[in-house]
Amino acid sequence: MKKIVPIIAVFCVLLAGCSVKTYTPELRDFRQNASVEAGDFLYTCEISMAENVVTVTATSTNANGMCIVYNGKSANFKYLDMEYEIVSDKIDDTNPAKAVYEAFNAVREDFPDNASKTADGFRYDGKTALGSFTLLQRDDYSYKSLQFREANIAIEFE
Repeated sequence: MKKIVPIIAVFCVLLAGCSVKTYTPELRDFRQNASVEAGDFLYTCEISMAENVVTVTATSTNANGMCIVYNGKSANFKYLDMEYEIVSDKIDDTNPAKAVYEAFNAVREDFPDNASKTADGFRYDGKTALGSFTLLQRDDYSYKSLQFREANIAIEFE
């Protein structure tokens, strides 16, 4: 009996230090490098979102340096010393800045009901004009991928 009490005490102390880490889904502004695959076309870029504005800057192909800034109402295209603005309804839904913007807006509309815990983060499902999509987020709240199944568009974040 004398040996059991210290063993139980040590066991209780060891278990007291253990806790289950919980994660709560949270959509954050971000800036991450990404690879975008649209059909047979593949390119790299930097994608950022801040204050509900998405910016996509190409880092490969002949469009290297081209920047698209989308705010839900219009897109501003910038390349070298040229700049051009297009209203939202004239922009193709497959435009990467518009696609990311619309996906995050769709997630926010149903948030947090559309979030589910995965082994290494969260999964968000939704639908935009491009069709159904899945957004994966890591435990550190950085983004892992955004896939539009029907449109054959996949964004892999680094």
